[in-house]
Parts: sequence; C-alpha cells; structure tokens
Amino acid sequence: MSTVFYITGTSSGFGRELVLDLVNRGHKVIATARSLHKISDLAGHSNVRTQELDLTSAPDVLEKKVAEAITLFGHIDVLVNNAGYSQTGCFEEVSDAEVRKQYDTNVFGTVSLTRAFLPYFRSTPSESTICTVTSVGGTVGFGACSAYTSTKFALEGFFEGLNLEVTMSQLPIKVLIIAPGAFRTDFIGNVQKSEKSLDVYKPIKDFVGSFFDQIDTTGGDCKIGAKLMADALLKEGFAKDKDIPLRLPIGSDAVNLPLDKFKRESKVYEEWRPFAAESDAK
Repeated sequence: MSTVFYITGTSSGFGRELVLDLVNRGHKVIATARSLHKISDLAGHSNVRTQELDLTSAPDVLEKKVAEAITLFGHIDVLVNNAGYSQTGCFEEVSDAEVRKQYDTNVFGTVSLTRAFLPYFRSTPSESTICTVTSVGGTVGFGACSAYTSTKFALEGFFEGLNLEVTMSQLPIKVLIIAPGAFRTDFIGNVQKSEKSLDVYKPIKDFVGSFFDQIDTTGGDCKIGAKLMADALLKEGFAKDKDIPLRLPIGSDAVNLPLDKFKRESKVYEEWRPFAAESDAK
C-alpha cells in the first residue's frame, strides 16, 4: 500500500530529490512550493499533486491549504517540513527585519503548518509521521550564521517538545527530526546575505565563506541524502526493523560535529558540577 507524503520546499535540494525518490518507490506525494512553475515538472508524475504554499501565510490560510491537500489523495500519512532558507551575516550585522523574516519562514511558518495538521493526524486510525528537516546547525552554532542556526535550534526544541506531548498522550503520531550536514544542494545559492557588513568580522566571514565554497566539492550527495531520508521514513534499507530515533543525522559531519561538542561540554559540566550543586535545596 502506498503512503501519501506532504512535502514543503520541493523546488530544489532535498525536497525535490525526496519527491522523486518516493515516487520511484511507488508512493504518492503532494509537493509544495511558493511558485508552482518551479515544480511544474513534478506535476507530470501520476503520483504527484502540487500545491502553491507560502509558509508565511496567516494560520487560517494554512489551515485551508491543509484541508485542500487532504482531498487530493483522500488522506495524508506523512508531513515533511523541509522548506527554509539561510540568512548569513554576523550577529551585529543582521538587522531586526532580516532576523524576523528568517524566523517567519523557518520557524513560525513551519510551526503554524504543523499545528494545522495536528487535529487531522490526531483523528486518523493509523499512525502519522511529522518529520522536520533541521540541520547540524540546529545542534552546533556557526559564526556568521547566527540567525539561521538559531532557527534550527528553535525547531529542534519545538519538535522535541511535541514528541514528548504526543508520546505521553499516546497519540498515533510519530515525530522525527532529520539533521543533515553539508550537502551539495542549491542551499548555498539561495543564501541571503545581510545588507550590513562590518570589517571587524572579516576573519570569521572569510572562514565561513571558504567553508561554503568547499561544499560544492566536499559536501554530501543530495540524492543519497534524500534516499536515506526516505529509508528512515519508510523503515527500509538500513532502517528496516529498527526503532527510528527522534533525531537522525544525515552525513558524517552531522555525527562528528555534535559528538565533538557533546564531549567538550560533558567535561565542562562535570568540572562545574560542584559549583552548580551549591544551589541545591538542603
């Protein structure tokens, strides 16, 4: 039996490759984008329906979009929150408006869409899945990307909390956070640079800029990354017969960077345990 997926941000990158992978496996997909002409080729697949979706729309608009989407195949089994973009610039350089725009799409839009799906997913007899694509930058902060990485930290917190809520309430909903590392996608080409630039931060910006330049040659293969996402969502391949964890890394750097951080911070926490314990109730 085919599974019906609703995927945001399918005009490029992981979103597009995930649609193609799932369709090749015989599943059905509702592919969304801000502009339908960017995904017109996907509409040519018999198992694909397309929908124009702007995540920054008002909650009532998103609710109508969800209701409309459910009618396209009669039901939806999996929501994949994939849409988003990156705002670069050091903390002092990024304006309030740029930060708010970043949050409107990456965080508030994703949260509002998920909230619109929850009443439907709570009512279905079979288990539904809410999958949100974050980033290794949702666990490890990066300089000159503080606005972007903070949105991914926020999503990690929202969906970790949601996971506890649906689990403890015994709702038929599975929550999955997929955190990719650096992949060769259109992500870098879609980066929004801050209008303000301060020379004092040139060293960190040069460092991050050289890292971004290397992704085209050293980053992971987007098609393979999408294949691994599909494997996890469908419990196929390596994921077959396994309990899928709440947070799933894709790419070796998505494993190594957080592990390095956890090891460093674990030592700090142990060293400062006596200091923290001084405030415990006696």
